[in-house]
Amino acid sequence: MRRISLLLGAVIAVGLVFVLGFWTGWRTNSAHLPAISQPAFAQSLGSSNAPITPYTFRQIAEKVSPCVVSITARKAVKVPEFDFPFWFFEQPFGFGWKKRLPKPRQRQFWRTAGGTGFIIDASGLILTNNHVVEDADEIDVKLLDDREFTAKVIGRDPETDVALVKIEAGEDLPVAALGDSDRLQVGDWVMAIGNPFGYDHSVTVGVVSAKDRRIGLGNYDRFIQTDAMINPGNSGGPLVNLQGEVIGINTAIAGLRTGIGFAVPINTARSILPQLKTGKVIRAWLGVMIQPITPDFQQSLGLPNRQGAIVSEVIPDSPAEKAGLESGDVIVEFDGKPVKSSRELPEMVAAEPVGKKVTVTVLRKGKRIEKRVKLGQRPGEVQVARQGKQRSRLGLRVQDLSDQIKGRYDLPEDMQGVIVTDVKFNSPAERAGIKEGDVILKIGWRSIRSAKEFYEICGELRSGVHLFLIYRDGNQFFVAVKVRK
Repeated sequence: MRRISLLLGAVIAVGLVFVLGFWTGWRTNSAHLPAISQPAFAQSLGSSNAPITPYTFRQIAEKVSPCVVSITARKAVKVPEFDFPFWFFEQPFGFGWKKRLPKPRQRQFWRTAGGTGFIIDASGLILTNNHVVEDADEIDVKLLDDREFTAKVIGRDPETDVALVKIEAGEDLPVAALGDSDRLQVGDWVMAIGNPFGYDHSVTVGVVSAKDRRIGLGNYDRFIQTDAMINPGNSGGPLVNLQGEVIGINTAIAGLRTGIGFAVPINTARSILPQLKTGKVIRAWLGVMIQPITPDFQQSLGLPNRQGAIVSEVIPDSPAEKAGLESGDVIVEFDGKPVKSSRELPEMVAAEPVGKKVTVTVLRKGKRIEKRVKLGQRPGEVQVARQGKQRSRLGLRVQDLSDQIKGRYDLPEDMQGVIVTDVKFNSPAERAGIKEGDVILKIGWRSIRSAKEFYEICGELRSGVHLFLIYRDGNQFFVAVKVRK
C-alpha cells in the first residue's frame, strides 16, 4: 500500500513539473513575440501584406479627411403666388379667366442640394460630380475645421459627371493625393468619405466589387463598383485606397439600402483635368453609331472572333462619312490599336486630339480595308440632344439596308427601307407592335430610303396617329403609331 502511495505521488510530481515547464516556456516564447506598435503600422500602411485593422483605417481617415469638403448647391426657383380668391378662380373648369386677373406675384425660394468634394490643389481647386453643382446659382463649401467659402465653377463635363470648382481661402489648403485607378484590383480594400444625408465627413469601408462597370450613364461610364456604403450626399467624395490615395469619385448608387455604389475612376478625371481648368472639355469625334458583336453577328458575318465594333449608322457629314465608312463595317483597329469591344472605341476616339488623322481598319464583306479619317470635334450637347429626341420620340433605332443585312434577314435585293435594330420598352413603336428586325418601308405615303431620311421624317411628325408600312416575314402591313408631343 505504501509503495502504491509513493508511486502515485511520483506521478503527480512529474505531472506538475511538466505543466509548470510548459507554462514557463509558453510565457517565455510569448514575451519574444513582436509587439504591434503605432510606428510598425505606419510603416506597413499601403503594403499589400499590411494587416487590415481598424487602426489602419483610422490612419487613412486622419490623412484624407482634411482634404474632403462639404458642398451645398443652391438654385433660385420662382413660383407664382396668388392672393385668395384669385388663385381659385384663375382657370376654373378649364375656362380662361386668366386675362381678367391681376398678374401674379413671383415668390422666390432656394432649392438646395448637398454633395461632397475633395481638394486637389493647395490654391483651392476641388473635384466633385457635375450633377452636384450643375445649374447652381450659389455654391458653398465647408472644410473639416468648419470654415465656409463661396465657390465658383471652373469647368464641367456632363459626359463623365466630373466638375472642377474653386474657393479662395487665402492660404494653402491640404491636398488629396491622386492614385492610379488602373492598378486597382477586385477585392482591394477601399474607403469612402463624404457627407451622406448631411452628416459631414462620414467614413465607410468595403472592397472593390467590380471594375469597368457600365450603368448606362453615357459613352464613358467605366465605373468602379464597391460595397463601401455610399448614400445621397456622398456624391463627389473620394474613394480611397490603403495608401490614402484617391482612386475614384463616388457618383451613384444602385438604389437606397442596396449597399452597391459606383465611382468614376480617378484616371478618367485626371485625363480631362487640363481641359476642365480651361472651362471646356473638347473631345474628338468619329461620327458613327456602333453596336457590339453578338454571337449571331459573328456567325452571320463570318468573323474569326467577337472583337471589334459594328457600324450600325454613319452620321451624315461626319468624319466617318467623308472617309468612306459604311453601315455594316466592323471596326477592328483604331490608329493601329486593336478594338477589343464596342465599349472601348468611344474612349479611344475621345483620347485623341481634334484634327488628328488616324487610320481606321474595318472588315467589309470579308475584306480588310484601311481608311484615313481626320477626326472632328464632338458636336455640342444641343446637336446630340436634337438627334436623341428624334430617336426617343418613337422609341426606335434603325439602320440602312446594306447587302449584308439583306442577306442575313433574307430580304429581296431591290428592297428599299430601313431595318429596326432596337425598340424601347413601352414606347409608341412598341405599343404599336413594331419589332426588332422589321423593315419600315413607308411613313404615311412617303417612302423611306435611308436612316437619315427616316429620322428627318420622324422629326417632322405632328401629334396624332401615323401609318407605318412594315415588312415582316414576307408580308407587308400597316401599323398605326400614336405620336405625342
